Amino acid sequence: MPDTPARSAATSRRRERSTGRQSAARDIDRAAARQERLAQASWVEGASPALPMRTVRPAEVVFHLGPTNSGKTYESLQALAATGSGVYAAPLRQLAHEAYAKLSAQLPPGTVGLSTGEEEIDPFAPIVCCTVEKAPLRGELLVLDESHWIADPDRGHHWARLLLTGEYREMHLISAAEAYLLLKPLVSDAEHVTVVNHKRLSRLDVLRAPVRPADVRPQTLVVAFSRKTVYAAAAELDQHRPGKVGVLYGALPPATRREVIERFTSGEVEVLVTTDVIGHGINVPATTVLFAETTKFDGTKVRPLRSWETAQIAGRAGRYGLTGHGQVGVLTGVTGLRADQGVLTAGAAVARGDAMSDLPKRAPRLRPELADLGAFEAVDLPEALTRWMAWARAATRDHAMTPDDVTSLIVRVHALLPLLRGPLDAAGDLDTVWRLVNLAIDYNPPRRTRWLVLAQAALRHAAGLPVQPETVLPDVPRGAGVEEFEQAAAAARDAQTLLRQFPGVAGLTSDDAAWVEEECAEMISELLPDAIALGRSGKCAECGSAIAPWFTTCRPCSAPAGRGGGERDRRPSTGGRRTAGRAAGRALGGRQGGPRGRSRRG
Repeated sequence: MPDTPARSAATSRRRERSTGRQSAARDIDRAAARQERLAQASWVEGASPALPMRTVRPAEVVFHLGPTNSGKTYESLQALAATGSGVYAAPLRQLAHEAYAKLSAQLPPGTVGLSTGEEEIDPFAPIVCCTVEKAPLRGELLVLDESHWIADPDRGHHWARLLLTGEYREMHLISAAEAYLLLKPLVSDAEHVTVVNHKRLSRLDVLRAPVRPADVRPQTLVVAFSRKTVYAAAAELDQHRPGKVGVLYGALPPATRREVIERFTSGEVEVLVTTDVIGHGINVPATTVLFAETTKFDGTKVRPLRSWETAQIAGRAGRYGLTGHGQVGVLTGVTGLRADQGVLTAGAAVARGDAMSDLPKRAPRLRPELADLGAFEAVDLPEALTRWMAWARAATRDHAMTPDDVTSLIVRVHALLPLLRGPLDAAGDLDTVWRLVNLAIDYNPPRRTRWLVLAQAALRHAAGLPVQPETVLPDVPRGAGVEEFEQAAAAARDAQTLLRQFPGVAGLTSDDAAWVEEECAEMISELLPDAIALGRSGKCAECGSAIAPWFTTCRPCSAPAGRGGGERDRRPSTGGRRTAGRAAGRALGGRQGGPRGRSRRG
């Protein structure tokens, strides 16, 4: 139909009205956005968040900078002993134990205490050795070991808050030299700053030729980066030194780790196969460190070791006062494992202090306290945390820090909110939910379900509802292998974490959970030698030919009948080590029990 002047005019009016409505809608949206921004600004102002700061500045800060084995910790502990009052704080319980043992041997009884969360020995003694998370915020002298952990993306915020708010007359900060620029701004209010540069006290040589398992000498650390590769290397070495090879990795309970280290220190274990857990300042009498591999999975991808990581591990060789000079090299002859000599050489140069490392230049992280958020109810927390992040980005723009990513806290809150209905509604007050989402329990799959089960148990207990004890704390397994005991010990540690914050859940205490972990640790210690000897990692379960430790069968044996095997026919190992562990468990006879009817062996 042809357009007429009337039709054209009507069309034009409709377009104008549509344009007007769209413009009005945009104006409304812009006004709403402005109101939201004003509301956020008002909310943040009402919450009164503020950057952490101390009211009493330190009189003296001493930086102890240098490579491994350069006397940094020794001098700091001597200063703490001379002062007679203060705190030694470190990232690992093992380091807190070492400092506690050294100071206790030097000072009168009752002078030194230990506080790691898991263990409390005279926690109100004049000198306390502790993990960073347990460090008090005021005292006479603070020794902060491994201070470069401030760059750690997961735990660095604890270091940042301690340095920003800790009110100590004197601070001794022990660190790799590369972290100095990260640490200095956090103590810029100190009246006086001293920098002590330390040099390595013993020589560290790089072996030119790879070392085969038959040629590995006593007092050697062999390094691999997963549980499977640790056992693969240990099984190969055990053929040449039966019963004289130990293993050390993160999944072992702390008590087992300490026992393994003591056995290596005493010479009962001659060769220790370990992950990079050995690199975090743990001192052992090792003359040689051999790398079976120089790549690791960092949670995202498999990548080569960085020079600072290699240096931390290589520096364990040749500890001053424990052994003579040290040497570092490559272990060859374990199927599927290969180390790069170039990575090793670069790390050794950093360990000697001859080169700077590639320690990540991450700014210290700032994480909020509940009082910073201005939330009134648990349901407010996701929005409150989001708004705090927006405020913190602006507030830290001109400071030597950056806001921590609190997305994981928001995710945990969202996971809890559906539970806060019906009979659990009254239990889900703001403080309870905040303590639950901050529990130091791994939230990464597959551990996420464990955190949620424990959180629900705490809420049910708070609401006066029954909770089955086995929901919170598993019994000690019976007839199990090393891996099953490790899993039970990890569950017991999670239960300890919960029960320290929420005592009485399911009628349990943290001591009950500690007992289960201790029983599991004892069984693991008994099973480890046979688990190493029986280990089949690195050998085909069918024909015995050499394969990489992450497979159970070789290519021909895994191929279906009548078809040639291919790489894709080989399946990753899920049961080779477990089978060996179970065999060892059955041979030795496991035990089973719970904290209610617990009985210790004499």
